Amino acid sequence: MKKDYRKLLHLYSRAGFGINKKEADEVVNNKDWITPLTSIKNPELLKFDLPEFSSNYMQMSADEKMDMRKEMRKLSRDINIHWIDQMSTGKDPLIEKMTLFWHGHFACRIVNPYNAVQYTNVLRSNSLGSFKTLVTEVAKSAAMIKYLHLRQNKKKSPNEDFARELCELFTLGRDQEYTENDVKEIARAFTGWSNKKDGTYRFNERQHDKGEKTIFGKTGNFGGDDVIEMILEKKQCARFICQKIYKEFVHPDINEKHLEEITSVFYNNNYDISILMHHIFTSKWFYSNDVIGAKIKSPIELIVGLKRTFDLQPKSERVWLILQRNLGQELYFPPNVAGWPGDTTWIDSSRLAMRLRLPSILLNNGIIPIAFKEDYDVNPNENKRKMKKLGKFQGDIKWSNVEGLHQEEEKKCTLANIMIRGELSDDAQNYLDQHQLSSFKDRMIQLLSLPEYQLC
Repeated sequence: MKKDYRKLLHLYSRAGFGINKKEADEVVNNKDWITPLTSIKNPELLKFDLPEFSSNYMQMSADEKMDMRKEMRKLSRDINIHWIDQMSTGKDPLIEKMTLFWHGHFACRIVNPYNAVQYTNVLRSNSLGSFKTLVTEVAKSAAMIKYLHLRQNKKKSPNEDFARELCELFTLGRDQEYTENDVKEIARAFTGWSNKKDGTYRFNERQHDKGEKTIFGKTGNFGGDDVIEMILEKKQCARFICQKIYKEFVHPDINEKHLEEITSVFYNNNYDISILMHHIFTSKWFYSNDVIGAKIKSPIELIVGLKRTFDLQPKSERVWLILQRNLGQELYFPPNVAGWPGDTTWIDSSRLAMRLRLPSILLNNGIIPIAFKEDYDVNPNENKRKMKKLGKFQGDIKWSNVEGLHQEEEKKCTLANIMIRGELSDDAQNYLDQHQLSSFKDRMIQLLSLPEYQLC
């Protein structure tokens, strides 16, 4: 494969949240682009200092409980913002991107800040490791145990919520190689999976059903770990995971030939995620014209990409929460256990208009329109002045530094080549030709306001 800036910038838009021209200059002539991205021995964790709260919640007064809940909500918001920072500055871009992907795959609503940090670090630690370990550790996380009611899954009254989603959403796909009876028996196998007050996993043997179970046509005294092994034996599991990874990292429309290729790679290499991603990123078809610029950026990709490119540091960091809610993707708050549907759902008529205006708003210290939604902590109608203050994006951008990091080369890599994936439409090119601007800042905002900037 002939290497050039176009392919490199495409790679980093999919395997991360983009790179600037200076970073591209340091990598473009390297013999191996991929191994530094996929071979990460010690993934960087999300580090966040959390205070110790009293474990005697039931003995607290009503006021103490209210204060504690208020502090927990604040910590949850702070962790969300901290994760946004981590994605924009992390040293291993593919770890950041894979963690976000797995958050959508193992979708989980989390309001407890301790559970949020634990869950995020389970994803980070295993994002490029063994899928078997990843799915097992997610199942043992306090967040998933709470969200899909594993603590309520007891031998005398099995709860099928986790068993059903394990098959349907996490491993095999809906109605693929499992039956309703399999779900019932899998629920029995996972009885006793619980956690301690500190969030660490605990196997409650007294609540585990030790009787024989028939799962996928096999009969035995199976436990949860046995079920995961049995699921992974099915090539359909590898195919289902590869379908989702293909849509997220390659193209929203699946090429069946390429899917079969990567499914075999994943299955034959014991579900090693790193090997799978390495294969995708070294495949010639990954760099084809129909793949480059074919994917709509998720709201988090859009936000983090802008934050990373311009080192955005707003005076009120809560604007990151407002943007997530307005654009339809809030970390730790997926719409349901299926996660965010993605692709064209990101750009309904109202959100597309907001997305097109966003670069100009953020780069000109503008006002972010605040949607009056029920899930806000504060009803904006009660304190419009406060919410208007929160909605104003105030942050100093060092434009001379940004320009220094995006030095274009007229024949090799123009500013449009740096910032836009794929080809400009005729309308976009005509618009640029007819409205030629001189200052770097104005040209940058002009490019980022084009519909093509919404693609990666």
